[in-house]
Amino acid sequence: MRALIAAALLVGAALPAAATQVRNCDYAASVTSIAEPWERNTRAFYNRNVRVALLDTGGEPVCCSQHLLVLLPDRAGNVPGMDEGRLCRVVGDRDGMGYLGIEFQRMRSWYDRRGLLLEFPVHIYGDGVRNQRRLVRLRIDTARGTVTPE
Repeated sequence: MRALIAAALLVGAALPAAATQVRNCDYAASVTSIAEPWERNTRAFYNRNVRVALLDTGGEPVCCSQHLLVLLPDRAGNVPGMDEGRLCRVVGDRDGMGYLGIEFQRMRSWYDRRGLLLEFPVHIYGDGVRNQRRLVRLRIDTARGTVTPE
């Protein structure tokens, strides 16, 4: 029995920690990284003021090239007489890496009193053998201009 518990702990330690990282746009947020076809890999919310897109950096890094792009209004930086700016965020796994895969077509969304909630399955790179599938939940609050994992 102790051997079974020890083996389970070792396997658990070898798997990556569950983490979702939201960061300012970087190399992954290039328009050339939007996965084709755009019609299937982009969605709009809040009367098209919030947009999300599936990004794929062309297999680099090999394990974790898919990210989610989120564009939302920058209400805090709005200058009177000027159009609102945009905030750009990239969602991925820990340490600036993307995911092994994002099931963009399975994304669900709903609104509640705290804003927009997105939920979608992702595949997390383990060690090439013990990869994981989990759900990512993102809260988008346009009033505050935030994108946060839940």
